[in-house]
Amino acid sequence: MRPLLAALALAFALSSRADEGDLRFTLRLHGRFTDRQNQPRATLLYHRAQRAFDLAPYLRTSGADTYGSILASAGVEGRRGWFRFALAADTGELRSQAFPLATPVCFARTGTGLDAPGSGNCILNAQGRRTIFELEETGIAETRLTSNGRPLGDEVRNTLLLREAWAGAALGRNEFALLKVGRKRFTVGDGFVYDDYGTGVDASFDLGAIGPSWDLGVALFFPTRDFPGRTGAASPMLVLRADYLPSLFEHAGLFLALYRDRTNSVAELFRGSLAEPSVVRLLGEAPGSAAYVEEERRLAATLGSQLESEANLGWLGTSASLGLLGAKLDCTGALGFGRLTIRTATQESRSSVFGQLAHLRLRARAGREVEVGGFFLFLSGDLPPTEKARLGLPEGYGGFLGIAPYVTDTNIFFSGGVAESFAARQATAPGVNGRGVIAPGLTAAWNPLRALALDARAAYLLAPEVGPFGGRVYGPEVDLEVTWSPLSWLSFVAEGDALFPGDFFAGRAPVTKLVLGVDVVGM
Repeated sequence: MRPLLAALALAFALSSRADEGDLRFTLRLHGRFTDRQNQPRATLLYHRAQRAFDLAPYLRTSGADTYGSILASAGVEGRRGWFRFALAADTGELRSQAFPLATPVCFARTGTGLDAPGSGNCILNAQGRRTIFELEETGIAETRLTSNGRPLGDEVRNTLLLREAWAGAALGRNEFALLKVGRKRFTVGDGFVYDDYGTGVDASFDLGAIGPSWDLGVALFFPTRDFPGRTGAASPMLVLRADYLPSLFEHAGLFLALYRDRTNSVAELFRGSLAEPSVVRLLGEAPGSAAYVEEERRLAATLGSQLESEANLGWLGTSASLGLLGAKLDCTGALGFGRLTIRTATQESRSSVFGQLAHLRLRARAGREVEVGGFFLFLSGDLPPTEKARLGLPEGYGGFLGIAPYVTDTNIFFSGGVAESFAARQATAPGVNGRGVIAPGLTAAWNPLRALALDARAAYLLAPEVGPFGGRVYGPEVDLEVTWSPLSWLSFVAEGDALFPGDFFAGRAPVTKLVLGVDVVGM
């Protein structure tokens, strides 16, 4: 909480010296109760008693997660002449959470090929040593207070809970140029490539203030909300943007982003999908067979070792928001390209990358109180590069990779909903295990009263590539949100969502999410 208090102290100190209107404060508190049922799990845990991985829950709709959470934030943004600055901190989503225990496992002379060190069954490698890995197991550790999905101490150590801390300068005629340096939120490709906090430099040039209706931008930043260098050598991202502005609320332009990864962060995009081929093969082998033992060991080595990657990636795309016959059309299209090397404990793969993104959203008024619309999303998918290399398939990864994407088209499959501001960005390959997404959908919004808003969405979700169980249908999803704001500083929210799983998953139990919450805005 110290950065939060420091932000407030600095803000009030500055306010005492600034002219009225120079500073803008924010102070918010969000509380949520969340109940999730039958969420498919793509992680694998080691079962110590069975001396094997527990495959039964894999991508099966089962289990429950019910919890309360809060998020508190405070910030100040100010200006004095040409000088600009912002300072913001938040706690992240605070909740109680239990994590799997970690257990050492060795290659052994058993029917599964695995056992615990000290069992007397461990075998020696060519160097005369035991091969030991540390794996997450089915046992659960004590509950801990977490922030954004990791222990609060880790979040504080890596971020100081500081989200924004930048200083800037407005320069030129009519202050058409704005330069910002420090920590701030960066968005690339309308959030499909990156949408999170980072540290770097951002410059924008509103040429419309001096003549031509163009807005240009360039940014160089480290794409992580952690402080650069906390997880090793830092890898920067360069972003160039040019937008034509036909009117105040319209734009159409191009963007180019380049990223050179030397921190193994791209490998984390594939961590979940790298285990999937082993699961499929284990389900098809007889326990105790030589092939079964080999696959259990391969899976232990993959999950118990550090993944390494080197990547040179780029994204070239277009983004637009335009009026169309009384409606509003938002669209994003992009190509991802580059070279990628992934190393696991058992193999190395080198491949080219060529992914595709297409996103359309149309909204139109149907009276004073009703808005209707639709959307379409396509994110290309593929098998992980290591599996393609093992199978002898042509090299090249066709999935659209995002470093920290933030997609809110639906509330269960994606990160939308009344708690979307809580969402901690996750590094994952597109769709489930990198299979990509095809999602046509419909939306409707109704505001019968000034203080009351209802939003509904429905989508049919598919995978461009066949999943591990032979299917491509994620399933239809329906979402409903209600917001009631009886006071300017107080809002109550509720959300109910359901996803009806298709043949992509191992189970058919409906996946549901219920959220109840309250938002308090202090300033």
